[in-house]
Amino acid sequence: MDEKLAGAESRAREATAEKHFFDAAQPFSPLGFSVGYRNPGHWDIYAKQCPGFASAWQAAHPEGTTSARDGERERAFRIRGEPGNVFVYDERWNPHRPHPREALTFRSVMGAMVYIMEELMQEPARS
Repeated sequence: MDEKLAGAESRAREATAEKHFFDAAQPFSPLGFSVGYRNPGHWDIYAKQCPGFASAWQAAHPEGTTSARDGERERAFRIRGEPGNVFVYDERWNPHRPHPREALTFRSVMGAMVYIMEELMQEPARS
């Protein structure tokens, strides 16, 4: 029973830390992304992760160590499907929108990429 309570407490600490560090990094713009093609109907889009993921883990587990670093690349989106029925899955780290998330449907890979570009090609406001 103590192990279950300790695990629940650890998960709660981590969830709180993730939201704190994620919110502190907003607004976030990855300033670039890359697209990988594996086979028909299978595309992966990679971008820098919003800073805070590794920091949140370290804050929640001060006795532990991790090789993760804030701002590393992640698979931000994946595109799957066939012409006329293309799905986009948003896989970016966001503790306010946990996985699994619903897929968006498009008629073409080009339509899906326009949506992804709109999401990722944001420039930070100049002060």
